[in-house]
Amino acid sequence: MKKQWLSIVLVLCMVLCMVPTTARAEESKTCELKITVGVNGLTGSAEGATFTFQIKKAINEVTAQYYEYGTMTVTVGADGTTGTNTIAVEEGKYIVQQVVPGDPIGEYVWYSISYTGGNNESGPQSVYGNGNSTEFKVYNTYRPASETKVTTLPITVTGYKADAKIADAAVTTTEPGIKLSYFQFMEKDSAGDWTSAPLTGTFKADTEYRVEVYFNKLLGCDYTGLKKENVTVNGVEADAFETTWSGFPYNKDYQVIRGLGKPEVVKTVESIEITKQPDKTEYMAGEDFDPTGMVVTAHYTDGTTADLPETGYTIFRGTGLMQGQTDVTIQYNDGSGSSNIKTYQNITVKPYVGPHAHTYGGPWYADAKSHWHQCTDSACPDPSGSTKDLASHTFVWKVDQAATTTQTGLKHEECTVCSYKRSENTVIDKLSDNGSTGNTGSGNNNTDKPGKDDSTKSPQTGDSSNLIGWLAALFVSGGAAIGTTVVSRKKKYNR
Repeated sequence: MKKQWLSIVLVLCMVLCMVPTTARAEESKTCELKITVGVNGLTGSAEGATFTFQIKKAINEVTAQYYEYGTMTVTVGADGTTGTNTIAVEEGKYIVQQVVPGDPIGEYVWYSISYTGGNNESGPQSVYGNGNSTEFKVYNTYRPASETKVTTLPITVTGYKADAKIADAAVTTTEPGIKLSYFQFMEKDSAGDWTSAPLTGTFKADTEYRVEVYFNKLLGCDYTGLKKENVTVNGVEADAFETTWSGFPYNKDYQVIRGLGKPEVVKTVESIEITKQPDKTEYMAGEDFDPTGMVVTAHYTDGTTADLPETGYTIFRGTGLMQGQTDVTIQYNDGSGSSNIKTYQNITVKPYVGPHAHTYGGPWYADAKSHWHQCTDSACPDPSGSTKDLASHTFVWKVDQAATTTQTGLKHEECTVCSYKRSENTVIDKLSDNGSTGNTGSGNNNTDKPGKDDSTKSPQTGDSSNLIGWLAALFVSGGAAIGTTVVSRKKKYNR
């Protein structure tokens, strides 16, 4: 009986001990376990590929006994070669083991796996609390599903020109079965020996260079048919092709060497200047700069010059000009958008002035047919467009010099509105003995045609000298009649 009670008590104790342990385990999950997967052997990207891992925790670190703690999936990211994921765990010692083989990626199949510190699983690592993170790294290697025979190797070198930075030069290939792993430029010294060209330097125009390219075998590729005559650099057969390379750089299977000769001297723009001013250099605030007529000339490193097309330069600070702005920036366009070669075009920017308001009140403007008013403001932008009050002339005759019995007179036609004159110096005939003239002209003429002289002897309106003559004649005639009447009466009286 006692043994039964002891058994019951022992079981209860075990249960009670397990409950707080589980609670403490849940509360202590403040550590972070990270798994990073690397993928190699591909010529393309492994983005989106997933790998599943079992996470095991040590029960007894002394006896290296582990139990399955959980699982986690890692997905390769946008870089196409690595993926990372994390999980919160409690403190302790862990190992991770990938579920293999990995899924195929494109035309490649999974080949092998390696862990940091292990073979078929990772080496054990301790994970500590307080937010610490422990990383496990796993590497997966892939190979082509079918063997690829590589028989040609076209290599392209770019950026090889005088004064260019050596670090900016590039070596590439389009052969899918080749993944270049290392290259270096060598320069020939004065003794004729080849030495490594420093990456911090530039290619010198008077120095010979060669390029050395290295690559390793890829899984699933057969290179037995790759011969020197089929290895080219910029379209020219390689000087050397080594298939058993063992020197520096180490761990490389193949070496390609090709002499490049002296780099090409490429002239570059050294400075620019404005050799012809634009048609317009004065603006109002808010207007945009107009380059019409402007000529920008480039000066090259070889001493030559050439006028740039409009696409050869960029105008900065040329839109929405500001009052008081004195210039715009003309920058050489080298295609990079960051050229520091520039010059400046001087301009004058005046305050903004609103639409012009015409002012009138000045003299009449006239031609042979009409008269009109136009804006009197000397700053008017369009004087001829400001015309108003346009009308035809209304002419009358004006006597400049009255005719006498001994001398001819002069007259002209004149507009009654604007005083425009025509038919000037028209001759008025001398007065006859009876005070009349044969050519006095019309007194009022509202047409555009000059008035015609009248050959009759009747008085003309508008000619005061003729009227006076007629009045004088009338006065003399009246006096004579009165005199005759008086004499007649006297004679009758005397009788």
